Amino acid sequence: MSDGKAGRRMAYEVGTVDGGEREPVESGRSDPAGAVAPAREAVEMCRELAEREPAAAHRRDLGEALHDLADRLSATGDHEGALAPAREAARLFAGLAKEDMEVFQPDLARSVTSLADKTAAAGDRTSAVLLARQGLQLQRDLAKHRPAASLPGLAGMLNNLATHLAADGEPADALAHAEEAAALYGRLAGEDPEAFLPEYAGALGNTGSARAALGDLSGALDADRGAVAIRRELAVRQPAVFRSELAIALTGLAAHLNLAGKPEEGLTAAAEAVALLRELVPGAPVLRPSFARALDALAQNLADTGSPEEALSAALEGVGLWRLLVDERGDAHRCGLALALRNLARLRETNEDPEGAVITAREAVTAYRALAAESPRAFADGLVEALGILARALARAGDHASAAEAYEECAAEFAEAHPATARRLAVERSLLLLACPAPGPSEGVRELVSFLGRDDAPDPVTVRARRALRAHSDPREVREAWAAETSDPEPGWLSLSAGTLELVGTWMFAPDWPASRDLWSRHADALGSDEAATALDELALLDPASAQRHAALREFVLDHGVTAAYDPLILSDQLAAWVGCESWAESRAYLQDHPRLLQVQPSQDTPLSHVALLDVTRAEGMDAAYRLVEDRDALQAYVERALDTGDGNALMHAAAIEGQVFEDRLSSFAHAQVSMILSGAAHGIEPEELADLIPRSTEEIRGRLLREIAGLSVRYADPYGELWLRMIKALSGTA
Repeated sequence: MSDGKAGRRMAYEVGTVDGGEREPVESGRSDPAGAVAPAREAVEMCRELAEREPAAAHRRDLGEALHDLADRLSATGDHEGALAPAREAARLFAGLAKEDMEVFQPDLARSVTSLADKTAAAGDRTSAVLLARQGLQLQRDLAKHRPAASLPGLAGMLNNLATHLAADGEPADALAHAEEAAALYGRLAGEDPEAFLPEYAGALGNTGSARAALGDLSGALDADRGAVAIRRELAVRQPAVFRSELAIALTGLAAHLNLAGKPEEGLTAAAEAVALLRELVPGAPVLRPSFARALDALAQNLADTGSPEEALSAALEGVGLWRLLVDERGDAHRCGLALALRNLARLRETNEDPEGAVITAREAVTAYRALAAESPRAFADGLVEALGILARALARAGDHASAAEAYEECAAEFAEAHPATARRLAVERSLLLLACPAPGPSEGVRELVSFLGRDDAPDPVTVRARRALRAHSDPREVREAWAAETSDPEPGWLSLSAGTLELVGTWMFAPDWPASRDLWSRHADALGSDEAATALDELALLDPASAQRHAALREFVLDHGVTAAYDPLILSDQLAAWVGCESWAESRAYLQDHPRLLQVQPSQDTPLSHVALLDVTRAEGMDAAYRLVEDRDALQAYVERALDTGDGNALMHAAAIEGQVFEDRLSSFAHAQVSMILSGAAHGIEPEELADLIPRSTEEIRGRLLREIAGLSVRYADPYGELWLRMIKALSGTA
């Protein structure tokens, strides 16, 4: 394979999707359209050669050429045209993999992932997710057998799938994959910063977006700031390459700062992003979508820092740019235009321009209706928000009937295609009626009561409807409507006080267990009341896992007391914090400050090296324990004492530290086997597995282990003579 092809394949392997911002491989060309013809010519040449001589190497070259053509077509905006070569490449590599999976599985994984990208760009987000999952599964299988070579590709495909999941309206699944990608890239960047820091920053950006979509703005900002810091450092070193990526990261940070109620900080980040992209776009038109996003973030932060006219100017510029992009490249940028129109409508609404808000909101609703018809999960939220802006603007103009009609039309459109969206829109219409002149509120109450009376699948829409009824200005009207519309007794949630619901929510989402315990201690009567149990049932509609966990905790506290309930939880968190310390000095200081950890029975997922530290500290003191993780000679002396006394438990602790702290896998594995033998648990030991670790170890270590085991074979010959002999043979290379 030529260097050029190898470079293209590696670029694809380590991931080409970055938070939905990066264009496909090769798209940064100054003349993407001019690059298509040479790519077509290369495909035809490779096709002719593969037909004449159908050797696997020629068919692989054809697959690579098809990949290249698909990328170049996609870079011109011809996403439908890019699908055909991408599909052909995937089929070709699938055929090659059938002939020799070991050789061609990496190519198949890449080709399926590339097809996922092209499918998403053509507008089919759900199929793109399925394809991306398939590519990831192929890559996971590769990583099991060839981890060193396959981990970069695995990280890239995880990040890629996270992007497609987010675009398809699956933020929770997207977050799990983005975090796994970030963890892998973080590890890879530690080993090779030059190669993997950019990818690590991209995965952090995806993590931030997914966290923000799930409401975890603190976590989103942490990830965003990490991404910005990395990209700022890279931009200083290689400005021509990384300034655009810095601008993209700043845009994400600015948007999330705005959501977190920090528009002043958001304005600083957005202004820097806009300035960078305004300079870069003339020479790199591919950055225009990123520039439009930055303008939108700038507009939102300007609006929230008291600069409405400047905000409107930035928003109008962004909308104009999105319109141009949609005219040029169609479907690829419809969602960008829809979001920009929605935000512009909101700005016009707040700028006392009801007529402009209505016109813009209607256009935004039209755009979101089309998008949601194709992908309801991804765009239902946008549609509901756009309709809300339109309804408020119409209501302010006194046209309440048109506001309600807008909801009715959309609900009818989705009644069969996506009932969940229709259900949500119907409730929003009822909520609108509550704020309308009479008889609107009475009609809205009846509709909400009727909806809740037959609601057999409670969810966040249910919560919204219940909250509106509880907050209604005429509780008697609500109770009468409930009696008239349903045959059920009045539910407990209907009389749930806002104070209790807020208190239980605060307790449920306390930042840590000590804070949770303190809240309980201050409000024990309220949190122990029947109304608190009703509040937990209500909150379970939003966060079932947390609510169920706290319902069980509440019962435990009531039965056994605060100390018995909270101590295990607090100690478990402290154990996790101790394990997460970044240095042994920090670890030691933490253990000194939290001596009760020595009373903890560690969970099964606690690293064995930390289990060893706790056991040795209990037996010999903290100084002796920490010497084992800080001084390799001290650890070896500990091993020799354990060997002299035949102490299998101490030897297992040493094995854990050798492997997890000093990365001496051969000593760790050998001493673990010896520990099992000395402890009388020798069943299942396979000494021959030691031979696999010899190439990664030194002759000195192997010689030491041989001497140790030879001595043990004399002292403990009966009944383990055969096992000692097999270990000696494995270590000496004669097994």
